[in-house]
Amino acid sequence: MNFQQIKPSHCDVFIWVAVWRDVIKYWVFASKEIEKNKYYSKGQHRGNVGEGQLHLNCDNIKKFKKYEVKPKELLDKIILAYKRQYSAKL
Repeated sequence: MNFQQIKPSHCDVFIWVAVWRDVIKYWVFASKEIEKNKYYSKGQHRGNVGEGQLHLNCDNIKKFKKYEVKPKELLDKIILAYKRQYSAKL
């Protein structure tokens, strides 16, 4: 799957939801975690500045495990991702 037309400079935190027949997965990312991710492709369309897409597939989905959250954790993980967004460590 591809998360397309991502504009990291337009928000602080991304919350992504993927629904399959047998499972629903949630991921929470600080915006800069998307922008610096090796699977993020900048310049999705010619002429689009600051926009790209992130590719998740069978080969790399495990690399995103650290961003995966359970529904009950969403609010806390969103707050933590916001704090990471403005942390000097990333």
